[in-house]
Amino acid sequence: MRSTAIIAAVAFLPFAAWPAAPAWADGTAFPGTRALGTGGAMRAAATGDAGPMLNPSGISLLRAYTAEAAYQYGSRDSAHDAHVSLVDSTSGFNLGGALFYTFHTASPAGANQTGHLGGASLSFPLGDLVFLGGTAKYLHFSNDATGDTKKGFTFDAGLTLRPMQFLALAVVGYNLTNPETSFAPQGLGGGVSVSLVPGLLLLLDGVLERVSGDPTRSKAYSMMGGGEYLARTLAARLGGGRDGLNRNGYLSGGVSFVSGVGALDVSMRQDISGDRKGTFVGVSGRLFVPSP
Repeated sequence: MRSTAIIAAVAFLPFAAWPAAPAWADGTAFPGTRALGTGGAMRAAATGDAGPMLNPSGISLLRAYTAEAAYQYGSRDSAHDAHVSLVDSTSGFNLGGALFYTFHTASPAGANQTGHLGGASLSFPLGDLVFLGGTAKYLHFSNDATGDTKKGFTFDAGLTLRPMQFLALAVVGYNLTNPETSFAPQGLGGGVSVSLVPGLLLLLDGVLERVSGDPTRSKAYSMMGGGEYLARTLAARLGGGRDGLNRNGYLSGGVSFVSGVGALDVSMRQDISGDRKGTFVGVSGRLFVPSP
């Protein structure tokens, strides 16, 4: 009973920890292709490209060197996201690093938005129990509807705890300098991952983000959960949740075709409730680079 309470507390920690303050964000839904299939939940198991996207401390959870290219389409705002990354955690001390770049375009309500986001991540394992990580990012975002252009540096910071081999807990802060743009909303996330059966990973995340464009609220809460089953050459994912920014409930799923040299990932999210339903489709290719 006590362990169950601890797990629930970590997943819901973001909801209690964020101060009420002026809010500035619409949010950009690009968790990465694999995380899209699990409903956006992967903060406590953020290996590979999920590290710089969701929680940089997760990069050192798995020794791997991966190059990835991804594309995602969102029908709600005619959004297109193209993303590339290099993630390496094969050093002798299991230190991890990543380089990444994302290009974003969207046309909400007929207005054009363009964004560029690039950066680097580092992760530091303290034994097998504690993993620390940080991401430095430079963003440039323009919105024709308002005539605003935002640019500058910001950063994320994450913590992953693995008290047992089958259990991981995570907390991560996003865009902590608050760049005041919907392309990089300030937020706080938490997550839990459990793997009691080999190849099966269960995930539960919570995220709190600042909100702009709505004077009736200052922050939005999102909950998401899902699972991933990994066989030798195939991975399957299912998930769902509630998008607090747009107040939509959704379901998601995805598959990966895996070989010794790489993988092809395909995922989809479909809103099933709310006033502005949307569909998100993501595809990515991963190349597993041999360790030197």
